[in-house]
Amino acid sequence: MKIRLVFLLFFVNFLFTDALAEEEWKFEESPLCEDELENFYDPLEPFNRLMFKINDILDKVFLVPVSTIYKYAFPEFLQIGISNFVSNFFSPVAVINFVLQGDGEYVVKTIFRFIINTTLGFFGTVDVASKMGIDKKETSLGDTFKKWGAKPGPYVVLPLLGPGSFRSTMGKAMQIPIDPVAQISLASCKKNERRRLYYVIYGADVVVKRSRLLDITMEIEKTSDDKYVTIRNSIMALEK
Repeated sequence: MKIRLVFLLFFVNFLFTDALAEEEWKFEESPLCEDELENFYDPLEPFNRLMFKINDILDKVFLVPVSTIYKYAFPEFLQIGISNFVSNFFSPVAVINFVLQGDGEYVVKTIFRFIINTTLGFFGTVDVASKMGIDKKETSLGDTFKKWGAKPGPYVVLPLLGPGSFRSTMGKAMQIPIDPVAQISLASCKKNERRRLYYVIYGADVVVKRSRLLDITMEIEKTSDDKYVTIRNSIMALEK
């Protein structure tokens, strides 16, 4: 049961790339609206399309309803608090990625943000650090690979890791092993309550990210002749 739950959380978190969730771009300004879409490297297209259909069905059945309720039924202050909390919770792995990228400025800033928001911001629900002028920067292991010079590689869609370049897919697959909070929470020697708490927080992160994409994906559903191509090209354009 626990293994199935972990797989489910992996799946719903990566149905859509994190890059889309974190980018604050408007649909009409995105690469999707160019008259001629670039042909990105997609040698596995038949397999990718099959995985895309499976992911799309499960997304509509499970994740869209939950994310819709979260976005339109939860009060805004509560959504902000949840978003701040899960972002703060995953700060330690961000610090590791900034170390690997050699970004000393954001190593220091992210550590201070984590300490300040955890202690003064009610365990991260209030972003006190931003109010103090300590800005936030998102990163991932895929960004680290990019910093090291890794090319995006081919487009890949997997049932657990979702769509992305080969580089970002490998980053998703290897993120948890380098996440100290995940390793502490999921270690077999620890109490079951810690693992359950991690699953809940991870699930909340999934819902937060998916809720940000609701309007974008609805727009794609209405306007795109081939949703697979539209999403593929937008993701790969962001990963250049």
